[in-house]
Amino acid sequence: MDYLILAFIGFVAALTPGPDIFFVIRNGLCYGLKNALLAVAGILTGNIVYLFLVYIGLGVIGQNPYFQLIVGILGAVYLFRISIAVFNEKVKLDKSCEIQKGTYLQGLILNLSNPKAMIFFAVIVTPFLGKNIFLSFLGLYLGIASAFLFAAFLTSKLNLEEKILNIFNKIASVIFFVFAVKLLFVAFEAIKTITG
Repeated sequence: MDYLILAFIGFVAALTPGPDIFFVIRNGLCYGLKNALLAVAGILTGNIVYLFLVYIGLGVIGQNPYFQLIVGILGAVYLFRISIAVFNEKVKLDKSCEIQKGTYLQGLILNLSNPKAMIFFAVIVTPFLGKNIFLSFLGLYLGIASAFLFAAFLTSKLNLEEKILNIFNKIASVIFFVFAVKLLFVAFEAIKTITG
């Protein structure tokens, strides 16, 4: 039963608003299923990294102020870059399954620089892990994967006009910008902790 609870926690957490789910949704809406699946693959690879870190006991590293400073600054820079690129992009509907370059790597970097993902794995998930770590991780991972796959399939099937997709891009850009600012606050708090 604990494994089903972990799967449900993973499913719900993955669908809550954040940079990862918006990246999948945006790729599904603008570029179709194959590109959305590449985004999901990058994000899920990042989740494997987090699960591995929790497994070897490094979940505490996310609470280290030097780590928070580095991730805060690098993540903010990356999200600012994505925000500007998405804002300036003009969507031309092309769901011919042409794969956009770098989507997998963007998904991976986005996930690894996502403070929500770090906090989720380091703080929230750890207390819920059962006696069988492998089954706990498997349940959690399957819940997360099914949420992202659901979003990829659903959004790739929606038929929206280019005008609406360009508006969505502007909204996604603002959301990425807000998360970048939040990461800068994480870095600022880390500086206060280090110097305090």
